[in-house]
Amino acid sequence: MRRVLLLTREMIPSAVLCGREPLSELARQGKIEYRAARPAQLRREELAWADTVVFLRSDSRWEAAVASMARASGRDTIYVLDDDLLAVPLELLSGGFYARESTRRAIRSVMGSCRGFLTPSAELLEKYGAGFERAGRIEEPALPPVGQPAPRSDGAVVIGFAGSVDRTGDVNALLESSLRQIQEEFGDRVRLEFFGARPSLADRPGVRHIPYQQDYDDYRRTMSSLAWDIGLGPMPDTPFHRCKHYNKYIEYAAYGIPGVFSDVIPYRRAVRSGENGLLVPNTPEAWTRALRALIVDEGLRRRLGETARAEAEKRYTPATAAAMWEQVLFAREAGPVRDKELRGFATIRRRELAAETAEKIRLYGWKAPGRALGKLFRRKKGRPF
Repeated sequence: MRRVLLLTREMIPSAVLCGREPLSELARQGKIEYRAARPAQLRREELAWADTVVFLRSDSRWEAAVASMARASGRDTIYVLDDDLLAVPLELLSGGFYARESTRRAIRSVMGSCRGFLTPSAELLEKYGAGFERAGRIEEPALPPVGQPAPRSDGAVVIGFAGSVDRTGDVNALLESSLRQIQEEFGDRVRLEFFGARPSLADRPGVRHIPYQQDYDDYRRTMSSLAWDIGLGPMPDTPFHRCKHYNKYIEYAAYGIPGVFSDVIPYRRAVRSGENGLLVPNTPEAWTRALRALIVDEGLRRRLGETARAEAEKRYTPATAAAMWEQVLFAREAGPVRDKELRGFATIRRRELAAETAEKIRLYGWKAPGRALGKLFRRKKGRPF
């Protein structure tokens, strides 16, 4: 049976939806054995166990070294990418990290050592897929809610946005004007909630901010506790964003939340405006009109939300995602693996991790090792990876 090892730094949404869930589904079907590990804690025995190693958004020197060893030892190697990490805009919080030549060199090295490539983005598949022996598009599953939201009694229509702090700029640039207009028109009949991103509106009356949950299982529990009537999906129209996925539509659909989405390439692939959501141009007037229509028309909200939920339950299931994974995973026969190429694993690991730490100290000062130890301590106190 195929033994698949997923390497990911954290169980962020990308890791869960593009890796853990479809691979766990294949394991439940008895088609593979599956394990996951953090690169920095990877042991030689774990790498030796696997015949297929999946690198999810890998971007470090050590991950590049692991990819090289894995391929040289006959193991299948697959790179999974859901963002164009080689084209991250500098204005994003992570832009500086991905602009560093050492980071870019590590990403290219991992990609060069991988035989397969998987992505939920048709644009990323077209851009990078030809550089691999085989490549394919995967889908992110819509995971069902965990529990029920708390009942509400205030009668307000709740408009929400869920996304990392990196998305704060999108909300400020595309939604601030229209959301202010909506607040002025409807007053306490609407309430705004931001889960993760903290835009400039967050401190206004009638606005609630919920801190982001880095662990996706915690994130899902928080999302399940909310009872949003309308979900927001703003996205700029840039070359970087065109390579993104319509994952926000899938996420809202899982909760039956009718969404308003920017009329840009990723969302056009999934949202049929007026059927399972609304697509709007990125102008304040268009966003205001769409939100106003949903606020005053409860029937429209219900119809869009129910259609989206039904689509999530039929089209965006873990089984569907697993089947797409299976096509690329089994397109290459598992060949014999050799462990002699893993000799020196511990020495290489120490060398590469020390080099990464030295670079962090050079860039961030002596706080870097303390941050790393703090993360490790929190992981050991928390649940298993």
